[in-house]
Amino acid sequence: MNIFFAEHFKKQLKRLKRKYPHMKGDLLAVLDNLNLENEIHIGRSIFKVRVGSSDMKKGKAGGFRLYIFLFKKKDLLVPLCIYAKSEMTAISENELQYHFDRIFEEMLLGNLT
Repeated sequence: MNIFFAEHFKKQLKRLKRKYPHMKGDLLAVLDNLNLENEIHIGRSIFKVRVGSSDMKKGKAGGFRLYIFLFKKKDLLVPLCIYAKSEMTAISENELQYHFDRIFEEMLLGNLT
């Protein structure tokens, strides 16, 4: 399965990487071994994934929350948003929709659909 990292998502990573320098490695390790059957399906092919942080040393429960979209038609995994659990306890449906819209717009401009 291929992974599409949109610029919108990369900006989120860049912001978090300042505080958590090992975050990129933690994220890639989870995505490389991702089994969607073990993740929380929240609807519309969107999944919530817990990502442990080697910088926080709190395990998956205190690490990051990652929302991904599975674009089955193109066999593509699209990270939508990521945040540190210590900075934000949950994401609203409107915020998730905002991230989805920004990234889908990028996908359309890049002719990925």
